[in-house]
Amino acid sequence: MSHHYFEKLKEQQSTSWYQKNEKEFKNSEELYQESLKITQRLQGNIVDDIGAIKPNSDDVDFKKLSESIRESIEKNLPEIALDRLHTFVMKYIRELCKKHRIKYTADEALHSIFGKYIKFLIEMGFLETEMSKRILKTSISNLDSFNDIRNNKSFAHDNPILNYEESVLVFNSISSMIKFIEALENRINKSKDENKTDWNDISF
Repeated sequence: MSHHYFEKLKEQQSTSWYQKNEKEFKNSEELYQESLKITQRLQGNIVDDIGAIKPNSDDVDFKKLSESIRESIEKNLPEIALDRLHTFVMKYIRELCKKHRIKYTADEALHSIFGKYIKFLIEMGFLETEMSKRILKTSISNLDSFNDIRNNKSFAHDNPILNYEESVLVFNSISSMIKFIEALENRINKSKDENKTDWNDISF
């Protein structure tokens, strides 16, 4: 066979991936995504602090909501639970505002309510470092972006949902924030309990 024939064959092989039609490419991409999910499932939980997604009140529906979110993560399907995660965070922050008597309106956006909560923490001196304050202030803008994801990239409406990798990123960011808040609230509760005076132990 001629040298020209081998050169032509080499050229065809090197450019063959360009010749895949759209359907073949889509199938390959879907296969890759499924393989990625299986690999991550075998490696362990895809959300490090998913245990923090638990209700901070005795509301039965709140409990069911958190359970359904954790179930979706156990099934390695974070993208289908984004709208429920947004609802969870909204209920969680509202409960904190009720606890600390922080006023908010029924139609107030998630990031706005969270901003009031952060302002309360700072004014009361519950945050020790400037870095902690900055991180939580950044979370306010993150939750603003989460509003957009909920409205335009989740099953809250008839939307194309967010891709798997970014959904995992969102879940890890939110659950990490909730875990910190839970630890902080436990410290606040402990401090209040220690400062309470048991008047029954005082003799006059």
